[in-house]
Amino acid sequence: MVTLSQALLIALDHHQAGRVAEAEDIYRRILDADPEHADAMELLGVLAAQTGRLGLAGRILRFAVALRPDGAGGLSNLAGVEQSAAALDNAVRLYGRALRLMPDLADAHASRAGALRRLGRMEAALLATAEALALAPGHADALANRAAALLSSGDSSAAERCARRSLRLNARSAVAHATLAAALAAQRRWAEAESAARDSLALDRNAGEAWEVLGAVLAKLGRFPESLESFTVAERLRPGPSTNSSLYAARGTALIAMARPAEAAADFERALADRPQDAGLHWNLGFARLMAGDYARGWPEFDWRRHDDRAEPPWRRFAQPTWRGEPLNGRTILLYAEQGLGDTLQFLRYVPLVAARGGRVVLEVQRPLLPLLEPMPGVEGAAQVIARGDPLPPFDLECPLMSLPRAFATVVDCVPADIPYLRPDLLRVGRWRDRLGAHGAMRVGLVWAGNPRFPGDEERSPRLAGLRGLLDVPGCRFYGLQMGPGRADLADAVLPGSFTDLGPEIGDFADTAAIMANLDLVVSSCTGPAHLAGALGVPTWLALPFSPDWRWLTGGDDSPWYPTARLFRQPAPGDWPSVAGHMAAELAALAQRFRPLP
Repeated sequence: MVTLSQALLIALDHHQAGRVAEAEDIYRRILDADPEHADAMELLGVLAAQTGRLGLAGRILRFAVALRPDGAGGLSNLAGVEQSAAALDNAVRLYGRALRLMPDLADAHASRAGALRRLGRMEAALLATAEALALAPGHADALANRAAALLSSGDSSAAERCARRSLRLNARSAVAHATLAAALAAQRRWAEAESAARDSLALDRNAGEAWEVLGAVLAKLGRFPESLESFTVAERLRPGPSTNSSLYAARGTALIAMARPAEAAADFERALADRPQDAGLHWNLGFARLMAGDYARGWPEFDWRRHDDRAEPPWRRFAQPTWRGEPLNGRTILLYAEQGLGDTLQFLRYVPLVAARGGRVVLEVQRPLLPLLEPMPGVEGAAQVIARGDPLPPFDLECPLMSLPRAFATVVDCVPADIPYLRPDLLRVGRWRDRLGAHGAMRVGLVWAGNPRFPGDEERSPRLAGLRGLLDVPGCRFYGLQMGPGRADLADAVLPGSFTDLGPEIGDFADTAAIMANLDLVVSSCTGPAHLAGALGVPTWLALPFSPDWRWLTGGDDSPWYPTARLFRQPAPGDWPSVAGHMAAELAALAQRFRPLP
């Protein structure tokens, strides 16, 4: 007659060989004979978990733990079920109990790291993976979880290396492939990321994280229907709303790429229901609402950017209170640039409005803008302009320039758009007038690229090749105003005689402003010179990507921020030829009607 111990070994052999029905039958027979057989109870719970019956697995494993409270294996297995059911706090607690009983349980350290990561406790997750790897240097799951924690901490390169190490040990890990895909996506290596995500799904079609990454990547590749289908599958595979916050955040970002900001905002709101203190999510929600034209609800969320601890450079902290729009009553306020040159140029319009509130303004801007702002129009005698990095004079209040729209309760219908609010130096205007000479043709300035360090610059910058068709329009003289790395496009370009590169002669933004004052039109990508032209009141045509920055909204060819601007939007992601063709046709018609001023 077979003993219960022998029966357990037979069942375990079936279990390990994948014959789950036979194993389950024998486990249950053992428990019929001995309802308190802790080993059979635990293994039956593990089998239920492995076959996707999490509720049943949890009930059985709780019995097993009750039968053997000091069993580290049972506690760890129950923790794994809780983790799979998204009861992450319970999982971490149970892993802790198991590890107090058996500190060298590498599997528990590795799995605990995964739960800690999903709770946003990245330092603890990294420590847990380090403990697992100290016990078992070749622990593939620990490496996969460490890769995911590194990625969540913002180190995508280290995450990629760690995921690849995990895959060398276990090439059939769907989780490691999905993490590798996410790390590659964070580095904007879209084709490789798609391949890695599909490798994960080839191993496990129910890998929700892989579907989520695939959805994000396909959106970046402009394959929007496929992207939304992937997110739908990912959502169906998740057990509850609390585990979907990352999915909602990722889909919200994808919907921004699809120029569907209202839907994106709804997803960001869903993610925030689970992560209400996530500054990055609030910032994304602000972006989406502003892009949708919902300025009243957008600015407060946009202000959360100042609480993002991972921002580069870090946000500045001042002891002085932030100004919210109240009367200044003679106090001194520090207004300061915080992001790109274009952002500063756009929001300088508020400086005279602040000064009018009855105080003194200290305006801190990027050093390249100083020559343009000496003096600052509209604040004569009420403002001091300094460069970022210079010593700050005493002040009573502070406010970053991009928070001024909130302070003034700006909505789309009441954007302060009196132009020009910047003016060029008249002596420089005269010098550049002499330099450009008289040609009797339309004078058109051209800027084709932004700062390559800006996230998404590849999408927003048409480059010279993208706008090259404009240069063949007759009746125009074209002047290259491009500065920075984008000038490399000139090296191999075949350009007509109507094009003059002024880049080597431009010393600063004051020069660019003086040149623009002598032009009939500025054509630019979404970058600093476009804002300068708009602030000067120069006619400006902007070449915009399919999903533009929030300030250009999502429809129409005009801008509430710049009355002299005209917007030319991509009809599909990456379609610069259509933009250039539309511009060229409009420019040709304009050139035919052009009559130079005497």
